[in-house]
Amino acid sequence: MRSALVFSFFALQWPAAGMTQSRSTITIGLLDFEDAQRIRCEVVSNTYEWISLEHGQQRTVATLEGIDEVVKTEQGYSIATESGEEHSAYYILQPTSGNGTIRLISEPTGYRQYSGAVHFYWHANQWHIALESDLEDYVAGVLVAEVGKGHAMALYTAHAVVSRTYALNTFGRHRLEGFDVCDQVHCQVFDGVSTVNDSIRMGCTASRSLVLTDRLGRPIPAAFHSNCGGLTRSSAAVWQEASPHLRPVQDDACAHGAHAQWEKQIIGDEWKTWQPDSAQRAAFSMQTRKRFQLPSDRYEIGPQGDTLILSGRGFGHGVGMCQEGAMARAKHGASPWDILSAYYQEIRLRSTTQLTILEARGVWGK
Repeated sequence: MRSALVFSFFALQWPAAGMTQSRSTITIGLLDFEDAQRIRCEVVSNTYEWISLEHGQQRTVATLEGIDEVVKTEQGYSIATESGEEHSAYYILQPTSGNGTIRLISEPTGYRQYSGAVHFYWHANQWHIALESDLEDYVAGVLVAEVGKGHAMALYTAHAVVSRTYALNTFGRHRLEGFDVCDQVHCQVFDGVSTVNDSIRMGCTASRSLVLTDRLGRPIPAAFHSNCGGLTRSSAAVWQEASPHLRPVQDDACAHGAHAQWEKQIIGDEWKTWQPDSAQRAAFSMQTRKRFQLPSDRYEIGPQGDTLILSGRGFGHGVGMCQEGAMARAKHGASPWDILSAYYQEIRLRSTTQLTILEARGVWGK
């Protein structure tokens, strides 16, 4: 994999609205490694080489033999090679040809396995690590992190379409940092590909390159969440931005899901001091969830002495596809399209080669 990120990173440009193009690679910011001072790198498949980038010029530094260590320096990174210690503001660890798999190891994260090229760079007074990967490898890694193993094939096929669509709809939301999406819940959780199994790969292959679009060929905001509590929500109710694809849907399929019901005790005085601002009620709702670590903002409050009992339902924002509902539907024989059309409205299936990509929208949270 020869790195396109090298050129796009410095330009920091974004395609004009209406440009038709194919997306086969994606660049993921590996924020899990932000706190790592030292990262060990080990080849899993293929051979890898270190490339330094200085003033737009690439220079081959060394071939990765065994386990190399890359270390944060004052304004970049250093690596130890046979000829000595090398320093640069930008290193690329990339396969010598084709694709390959690399293992990154650090104290904060343990080990993670990734397919593609890894970029280590200093930008805007910050250290960054980004993976340039095939889009399908990324989607497989998202599936194992977001839904796990042991589900029906229809669930993996449908979720692959959703995760691929979600990535392309938000493609470039981190472009000022030099990557397209991050590996956190802010975009989609991505912990690499080490635990991806054959079932997940088959689900991705069955839906390869397929994306949910609107009638103009634009990827829809394919939001998803864990459990809707029996009724999904509109994007307008949660993010104050209406989408014809994200309207409320009655969903009884998730009623027996692991996150369908929940209960939490909160000290009464602590709750009383947390007063909403009516002008910022939606923001307050999200802040309340974060402040009290609530699974959702759907709950009833009952007193119990000096404490309050919050009895709630669902897990997550409730917009778009309900994962536990989709799991149940797939288990009971629903097709991938049955699942997708149950949660999204006014949708079409198109290949990534037929997309009209617009500038990334940052509003669609998870």
